[in-house]
Formats: sequence, structure tokens, C-alpha cells
Amino acid sequence: MVRVGSQRNRGRPDRVLGLGTSGTNAYKLPALRPHLLRAVVAGVLIASCSSPVCRPELVEQVGRCVPVEVTEKQCQPPCSATAHEVCDGDTELPSCICAPGYEGDPCTWKGVLDDPGFEDQAAWALSRGATVLPFERGSIDDGIAFFAPSVACNAGAVSQTVQMPSYEVGEPLVAEVTYRAQGLYGLSLGFDRAWTQLEATTDDAWRTERVCLGEAAYGGVVTVRLGSREQHFSCFTEPEGDIQVDRLDILLAEPGECPAPGEVLNGTGDEGGGGWQLETTGAAVAELAEGVGRGGTSAVRLAREGSERAVAWTTLSVPSSESLQSPALRFWWRGTSGLPFKFQIGRYDQIGGSGTGSHSLDDVFGTGSDVNYLYCLPPWTHGNVVELIFTTLVNGSLDPSELVIDDVEIVSDARCGVSTDVLDPGFEAGPTRIMGVTHWITHSQLAMATLRTEPSLSRTGDGVLELSYWNEEAILFLETWVLVPESNGEEGPAVVFWSNVPAFNEKPIRSVLGRAAVNPADLPVGGGWRRNEVCLFPEWSGRWFRFQWRLGDFAPIGTAPVEPPIRVYIDDLELTTSSACRAE
Repeated sequence: MVRVGSQRNRGRPDRVLGLGTSGTNAYKLPALRPHLLRAVVAGVLIASCSSPVCRPELVEQVGRCVPVEVTEKQCQPPCSATAHEVCDGDTELPSCICAPGYEGDPCTWKGVLDDPGFEDQAAWALSRGATVLPFERGSIDDGIAFFAPSVACNAGAVSQTVQMPSYEVGEPLVAEVTYRAQGLYGLSLGFDRAWTQLEATTDDAWRTERVCLGEAAYGGVVTVRLGSREQHFSCFTEPEGDIQVDRLDILLAEPGECPAPGEVLNGTGDEGGGGWQLETTGAAVAELAEGVGRGGTSAVRLAREGSERAVAWTTLSVPSSESLQSPALRFWWRGTSGLPFKFQIGRYDQIGGSGTGSHSLDDVFGTGSDVNYLYCLPPWTHGNVVELIFTTLVNGSLDPSELVIDDVEIVSDARCGVSTDVLDPGFEAGPTRIMGVTHWITHSQLAMATLRTEPSLSRTGDGVLELSYWNEEAILFLETWVLVPESNGEEGPAVVFWSNVPAFNEKPIRSVLGRAAVNPADLPVGGGWRRNEVCLFPEWSGRWFRFQWRLGDFAPIGTAPVEPPIRVYIDDLELTTSSACRAE
């Protein structure tokens, strides 16, 4: 396992090195394609301790033989990254110029978006009915991006491709967006494959949100997109609601507002260290406190009783998979024995809000003891900035509860695998925690989702997902997010998985799509391993989409114990195309 930064280190995280031996940001060197890398090895005629002698068609650069097309002219003296300069090697005499988005002397951030106020339709690429209305009045000025109800249902988007500075040469940036989204689940803002979900608005008032840019938004050509969230349930009857965006600006972040890639804002919960945001109701407590954390250190503490609520959240920047393979989230916690707590990831709104901007990380029950949990981070978080949210839940007895969180960090764990379209499709990451669990009955734990490393239970490989329950009242949801594949001719996108449901199963288990939970499909019962194929919506190709399994997702049939516990197994998740699925 590779840790990114020290638990008590306030400095920049260690970088994961790529080609080269320099210990400073070595992964910034141009990556060579495999066939070019073979050419480099083959091109060395004579090697010495100082430098190689290259074939005539290759040249030496930084101690390597490389093809002419990947060489770069160097500026002398070298350009200053802290001055936001880059070397322009396309001229006869290389010279230092301002990095993308910077202008003037000294180089100062001016922005990269053309027409951030939506006054020029030609500046934006429009898809699936999304449009720009230059003369429509917004909250700030004329011009809006507009998504009609049918457009929002069908993944309509406005986009612009821009050149972004690298993180090392640039500065921490935020996207500031002013919008309103009514009758829908909200607005999505994407930088390539890193998307942030913004809450719906409940009235005609405009809302302005700031979103920290993650590593996916830096360092080259990046496509910036605005689009709808998941399909609203009205999309399948009579579409309703629309989205209007007045402005989208990319601005400098405030000091301490955004973490660097690999960092967590005050992950150790140091008192006075900032980073965490806290919210309570009534006399509940949310604080950064000394002496309550791991080994008697400082930590975040939440406490409540009765119907009070307490929430704490911080911000983390997940590195891209090119910078850190197999990223994972690890933290220490302690909760009151037998009482429920909710962990979420995404974007926090407020107590009593819709919660559509955040996604389930885990629903847990305290043991009264110290626990260290590790979760593989799904591909939709890679290169993204997300919030990590901890909440004390109110259970039926209204018993007082306390939750303490400490040592939140991003690490690399090889068990998480390297899949870029769906997290751990073979369920091989055990015994790490499975992400995406929601328990709908919280007075006590009645079911569990577990990654088992047991070849005798799995269909292929060593790992398998086990869903188990031991009471008729159990209701458990487990979700993952998939990158919808492109259609292939007449074949539309689909997700395939295998299930093994015992013939004596007492509660139904089914798959559903999206927050609207459409296209329910019961998993077949009995007969060992059975193949399941679920069609995805081709309009959402290239976008992340929620896929969920639901155990007992209707009114409980009773409260009797189930002995022995019933165990359902799922394995071999795959994204594919199918002739049985709609292609357009």
C-alpha cells in the first residue's frame, strides 16, 4: 500500500513517480506510447554511464533515445513555474510565455472559457437539444444555457474544449456557476470524466455554487460540460422541470479553499486547523476536539441525543489514475455501540436538504471501539474533488450517540484494481469495505454487504460480493456507478453481472437504474450462477450512471429472525453492448 502524505503532515503529498528517477514531480515528463517506448529501447546503440548514443532517427533527451516527434526544445534559463510560465518550443528560439489562462507581465489569471455568460451560441458545442439563449435575462446579465424538460431527460449538454495549465504551473482553481434547476435532481458540471453533482433549486431563486477543480481539470486539453443530473422519475411519464445556467466562470480559489491532489483538508481533525465544516440542530455538538482521537490526539467529534442532528464534512482531492493507481480512502472512527451512522461522499447540502448531491459511502453501526476502515475509491472520483460527510442518525429509540473521526487520508491499495469504468468489477478487493451501502432499517443491523475472498463462493477469481440478512425486516440497497459505453452498431449499452440466489430466499432482490429506480429486474432464484443483463440508456453514453441492487425494497413482510442467515452472491460485473438493447 502506498500512502499519499503523512497523517500529521500539513505539506504537499508525496508524488507517485512515473518514468525517470527525479524525485520531484517526475510524473510530469511526457508519457511515451508503448510503441514509442519500444523504439527508445531499440534505439540505443551504445550506452555509457553518462548518456546513450542513439540511432540516426532518434535523438538523446534527458538520458534517453527518443523519436524526434516527442522532443521538446528547452528554454534557457528554464521557465519559472511559480511565475506561471511555460516554454514555447515551437519557435526558432524557445521562449517563456504565460501558461494557458494567464496573461500579462507578470502572468496573471484571466480565465480560459470563451463566453462564460452565454451570450454567444457559437462559443458552445450543443448536444441533444441543449441550447444557448443570448437575449434571455439571467440573474446577472443577459444570456443563459437552457435545458428543456425533454433535454434534461436525454442527457443534453453544452460544452467547450479549453487548454488548461498544469497544476504545478497554475494555481488552485474553482468553477463558479450560477443556475436554477427546478423539478429535477439538479445540475451536473464535468471536466472530462470528473463530474460534480449540484443540488436542485426549489423555487425561482438563482443559486451560485463554487466547485474546486480536481487534477482531471488541469494539464492540457479539457472538455468542460454542463448537463442534467440523473433522469428524474418524471422522464418516464411526462417530463417536467428545466435547467437554466446564467454564468460559468473558472476563478482562482481562496487560500485554503481547495486541497491539492492527494490531500485532505485537515484530515487529522486538528483543533484550529480549519478544513472541516460543521452543522447541528438543537443542542447537538459538532467540534474539533483535543484528546478524543486516535491515541488521544485531536479529532472531529459529533454528539447528539433525542431528535437532534450533527454533521461534519471535509474536502479531499482524489488524484487521477495516471498519478496514483488504485486510490483508496482510509480513516479511523469510533461510534456508540449499536447505534447507526451515515458516511457519504460527493457534495453536502444541508440538514434536511434533498441530499441529491451526495452518494452513499456506507451505513454503519458503532461498536464503541476504535475502527480503521478502507474503501476503494470509484473511478468517478478519480481526478475529482469531493466532500466526505459524516452524520449521526436518529434511530427509533432516540438514544444519545457520539461519533469521532480521525486520520482521514488517501492511499493507494493494489486490491482496488485499475478499472476505469466501474469500481472493482470482479469484487476482488476484499477484505476492504464495500462502498455504496444504505440500510433503510436503522434500529439495529439486520443485513450486511461484504466483499468475500473465498474462491469456493465466487464464480471466477477469488472475490465475490455477499449480501446477507438475518431478519425479515431487512432492507438494504447497494449502488455502484458505471460509465455508460457507446453503442456498437445495432447493439446498445448494457451491464452484465452474475448472481447466485438460493431457492429458499425469503426477500426479493432486484436491480434498478438511476435515482428514479426504473427498469426493476428481479434476480433469478435457484439454479446456481445465473446471468443477468440490464440495458442502459444510450443517450448517457460517456456519462456516469447509477446502478443499484435492492434487497427487500418494499414494505417489510415481518420482523421475525431468519435462521440461518440467507446469503446472496454477485460476481463478474461487465460493461458491454447487446443486440437486445436500444442503440439510439
